[in-house]
Amino acid sequence: MTNWYSVLKISGAYLAFLIGSGFATGQEAIQFFAAHGWHGYIAIFIMLLLLSYTAHSLMRAGRQQSLDTNEDVFRHFCGPYLGVALTWYTMIMIIAVAAVMLAGAAATLDQAYGIPAYVGAGLMAVLAMATLMLGLRKMLDVLGLVGPFLILLTIIVASMSISENLTYLTAGAAKSKELEILTATPHWLFAGFVYVGLTLPGVASLLPQVGATMETEKDIRYVAIVGPVLIGIAMLIVLTALLASIESVYQAEIPIMALANGVMPVYGSIFAIVIFLGIFTTVTPLLWTVCSRFAEEDTKNYRWLVLGLILTAFLGATALPFGQLLNLIYPSIGYVGLTILASIIIKDIRALIARSRTIP
Repeated sequence: MTNWYSVLKISGAYLAFLIGSGFATGQEAIQFFAAHGWHGYIAIFIMLLLLSYTAHSLMRAGRQQSLDTNEDVFRHFCGPYLGVALTWYTMIMIIAVAAVMLAGAAATLDQAYGIPAYVGAGLMAVLAMATLMLGLRKMLDVLGLVGPFLILLTIIVASMSISENLTYLTAGAAKSKELEILTATPHWLFAGFVYVGLTLPGVASLLPQVGATMETEKDIRYVAIVGPVLIGIAMLIVLTALLASIESVYQAEIPIMALANGVMPVYGSIFAIVIFLGIFTTVTPLLWTVCSRFAEEDTKNYRWLVLGLILTAFLGATALPFGQLLNLIYPSIGYVGLTILASIIIKDIRALIARSRTIP
């Protein structure tokens, strides 16, 4: 029997993990999809299919193989040598992404309330550190509640913006290719693949361990459908809203907040808190994947590691403006993530061939 509470909680945590600074601020939708105009919709469909496939494969492997660390995961899918290399690359990149997250939090509070960047980044650092101290299960409880709430509010803002600017959608889609928009990929066909590749170093560390906590294969299949479909729908709505208002949002550090300000200036300021929480829901599990690799929860080493990683991310958050920092780091992670995607596909194909040979 399907445990729907578990399915919805894990789906919510998965959503929360994906809606970090890039999604919550609108920078991912701008750089990966809106920059390619109408082709961005096809890229999102590709993204949806690949997110569902990878989520299912990773959770199933975690449940069947008892993969306890991200190194176990990468060794399982990528082999002993590439697996170890990807493990260490992922550790370094997760810290870099955490710096991007804190920079996004700082940019959000600065744009909304004029709060100095170091204060905004510091507040996010403290919240993430406090949550990391709770451990995986408590963290999933928090993220499972916050994730769907943030998606819903983001969809509401984007939908309100669409209702006011829908007549400009066609012109905006055409105009997007003429504007100097920071672009994550040179061609729209790569956008969906690279976006999923961007998520894989993180989700490949988290989802197998989450899958190990799930009761049945059917629960895993439902999570692999519900989570990606919801994120795909949300991204489609955000893309449409951004294209319909492209000239007024493409240069904003926080495009989603620019949309909210266009709908209702007061609501734009309130929505900054939503974006801030969206960043929190991703930076926390990302850093957990590193901390859990080197230390057991509820130990002194774990707490010191949490503190050290948070401080490192905080210092990195002030290196560059948020949009430039994201454009510098995220696409490179996406291309490396494609190696993980290819390894998962090859592993699944080999397993399928092996099963077919055992059938009389």
